[in-house]
Amino acid sequence: MYRLVAFGLLGIFGLLFINLPWLLTVACVSVLYLITGGWKWVRLFYLTIGRDIKIAKVILGIEINARKLLRQKKTIADIFQENAAKNPDKYIFESIDTGEKITYRQAAVLSNKMANIFFEAGYRKGDVVGLLMENCVEYIPIWIGLTQIGIVVSLMNYNLRGESLKHCFISAECKAVIYSLEMDAVLSGISSQMNIEYYCYGSKVSSINNSKHLNTLLASAAEYAPPKPLDLSLQDKMIFIFTSGTTGLPKAAVIRGTRFYFMASGIGGNINATSEDKVYNTLPMYHSNGGIAIACFPILFSATMIIRKKFSASKFFEDCYKSEATVINYIGETCRYLLATPVVSFESQHKVRVAVGNGLRASIWTQFTSRFNIPLIAEFYGSTEGNANMINVCNRVGAVGFSSVLLPRAYPIKLVKVNKETGEIIRGSNGLAVSPQCGEPGELCGKIRKDVVGQFDGYLNKESTQKKIAHDIFSKGDSVFMTGDVLIQDEEGFFYFQDRLGDTFRWKGENVSTNEVEGIMTNLLNMTEVCVYGVEIPGNDGKAGMAIINDPNRKVNIDSLPQQLGYSLPEYARPVFIRLSHQIPKTTTFKFQKEPLRDAGFNPSKCYETDSLFYFSSKDKKYIPLDMKVYQNILDMNIRF
Repeated sequence: MYRLVAFGLLGIFGLLFINLPWLLTVACVSVLYLITGGWKWVRLFYLTIGRDIKIAKVILGIEINARKLLRQKKTIADIFQENAAKNPDKYIFESIDTGEKITYRQAAVLSNKMANIFFEAGYRKGDVVGLLMENCVEYIPIWIGLTQIGIVVSLMNYNLRGESLKHCFISAECKAVIYSLEMDAVLSGISSQMNIEYYCYGSKVSSINNSKHLNTLLASAAEYAPPKPLDLSLQDKMIFIFTSGTTGLPKAAVIRGTRFYFMASGIGGNINATSEDKVYNTLPMYHSNGGIAIACFPILFSATMIIRKKFSASKFFEDCYKSEATVINYIGETCRYLLATPVVSFESQHKVRVAVGNGLRASIWTQFTSRFNIPLIAEFYGSTEGNANMINVCNRVGAVGFSSVLLPRAYPIKLVKVNKETGEIIRGSNGLAVSPQCGEPGELCGKIRKDVVGQFDGYLNKESTQKKIAHDIFSKGDSVFMTGDVLIQDEEGFFYFQDRLGDTFRWKGENVSTNEVEGIMTNLLNMTEVCVYGVEIPGNDGKAGMAIINDPNRKVNIDSLPQQLGYSLPEYARPVFIRLSHQIPKTTTFKFQKEPLRDAGFNPSKCYETDSLFYFSSKDKKYIPLDMKVYQNILDMNIRF
């Protein structure tokens, strides 16, 4: 870009001071520019200008519309209610599991009733209410209804149990929880330990003491819209989504209305979402993928959402075919599961035009699109709490998004070099972060700004938020959000995910905090030393959990361990591999040395001779001894996870 400006000035000089004919000046400057390397810029301009203009239109449109909504003091709930008024008899949500369908009018009435129930109960703007329900047609109308009166809704992970779940309610400062009857047993174990109100949604009365039956309250609640707080706007906190982050227990990421609007509109705008779309959702609606990215369709674009409680590989494309879905969402694991299913006629006879998600590996990308006849993969990148968001709608295999190489400062995200061992930012002599060369790995970061696109609210916990912020990256005095993810960028500006920094790994589409698992296992095993880390398994996305336990005398009951872990950890966080050892390598300051443990993995030949290794068999529901023969079977993918 600077070379182009310099040659432009050279041309002006030739015209004004040497009096060269303009045609000759243009010709001479163009030739000089191209032979001195300018052809590369021309090539990149040709390859990327169309892509850049398209996404610039989307981002600019989001910024303009968001500011308009702020001026008008409108919220996401207002947009939803307006769309419901325009399409009262159109189905908004359909359940594959129950066959239930509700229209926009019914969804709007449910939202109004929820708002009136909690308004009459004394809840006001800023109060927090937890929502603990599996995927269902009522899920989104319920939380939208609460936000109509300014209540912040904390979306709870229904896989969590015990202390982890209790921590979420306490850290979010919930005053109440709305839960489905299926969650009754999950809550009953901790309900006496929390001073909150309980509202059960279901056909039967909850077993929890003093729980209010929400269905009874809904039957008599007013259908009209409740009083809206005068100071309620799109800028207010709207929902909390829990993420494991990089360390410790789950943390509540703050989602304001502006953040929701940017995330949802960014997805919908880039894939040309319309009211004619039908989106098929099998991912948890407490998650940013299944609850925000895909929620744009019914809330903002008046489209229909087809819901299944849980992902089913065998039924996936049959559901798509029968429901006439045009959009599906995914995580990398679901794509692999689908490819492992036998070929069926439904998988190529559907109407799906685009798949939206993250984590689709380059190694199966082409196979996935060709086998299942999907014209476009909209692979996106974006942490729930962060501002470094991007999307690949160019069908570039393996890319998670891009930034402009022509105007890189227009959307300020970049890679910075970091120390692989410590995670510290590598800086130049000027004190600013050093950028990696094209094709070199670096940690992705996003510049923090006050506008809708660059805003960063982070976590509810301020200390956790500050840990994700670094300064003096682009320029002196700036602040950026550090994602904790290592990516590479090619010459056209496309980004490719490489790995995560630190101790968090991703398994079954979920982030797993090693600190949390270590703490729970240490307590379960009577304070026995436990070190947890992620290891790669051939043919699997992400990394599986592995725990080394300091157990020289073999006191750990490996047979009862699955049951113990099942009470305290969600399935995706339970270690797939167990290593019983006489010692755990540590530094002189008593910190675990995880690098050699990751290198050894579950290979018996790289562990101590006296160590005992086990792998968890999902079929047998127990840990089975792992020797070199079993190890080879895992490598050959004869044993699957």
